[in-house]
Amino acid sequence: MPYIASNLIPLVAADSFTLWLYRTTDTRATVLSAGYFAAARTRLLAGHMVVLEAADATALLPVRTNAEVGNGLVVDASSSPLRLTGAGAMRLGADLAAAAVARCVSLGPVPSGVNEGETFTVRATASGATNLVRFSVLNASGAVVLGPSTAAVTSGSASATFEAPVPGNGYRVKVEDAADALVAQTSPSFVVLAAFALLVESGFGLLMAEAGTRLVM
Repeated sequence: MPYIASNLIPLVAADSFTLWLYRTTDTRATVLSAGYFAAARTRLLAGHMVVLEAADATALLPVRTNAEVGNGLVVDASSSPLRLTGAGAMRLGADLAAAAVARCVSLGPVPSGVNEGETFTVRATASGATNLVRFSVLNASGAVVLGPSTAAVTSGSASATFEAPVPGNGYRVKVEDAADALVAQTSPSFVVLAAFALLVESGFGLLMAEAGTRLVM
C-alpha cells in the first residue's frame, strides 16, 4: 500500500523539530524502502522523527534529506523472537572502538524583512569537524526556494548571499553541516516586501526628487 498523507500526524513541534506519528498496514520494511515518503518531502524535514506503527512493528525512525527515513529503533515487533539452541560451550567476544566527532553550526542574525529583488547576506559560525556548510531559504511550507548554497568555513565562520524571493511571509533561512544534515539550525521567519516604485515616472525621465534623492512610494 502506498503512503497515505492523512495517516501522518504531528505529535510535537518545537522550533525546527517535529515528532510525527504514522500508522499503516504496510510492513516496516516497506516503509523503509526508498521513496516511500517522497510525497511528504515538504512536511518531513531532516532532523524530524517519526513514530511508526506498522503491520509488523512499532519503531522510532529518524528523517533524513528528501523525506528518506533511517532504520531507527524497533521498540516492539510481532515476529517471533530469535532463539539460539546449542550444546557445548559458546564463546562470544567483541572489540569495539569509537571516537566522538563534534560538529556544531550556529546561524547569525537574519533581517526581519527585505525588499523584493534586494540581496542580503546570512552568516553562521561553525566548530568541531564542520568545514563546509549549506545555506538555504525556505518558504512558509518548508520547501527550499533558494539554494542550497555551499560555503567553506574560514576562521570559524561562513556566509552566503541571496537575492530576496517573491513577496510573502514565513520565509526562513536554514544552515546545515554539509557532511551531516542533522547538524542544522533554522532562523525565525522573515517577510519579503514588494519592491518600491518611483512616486512619479515618465519613460526614462525622473519627474520628482528631493535633495537629489528620488522620492519613492
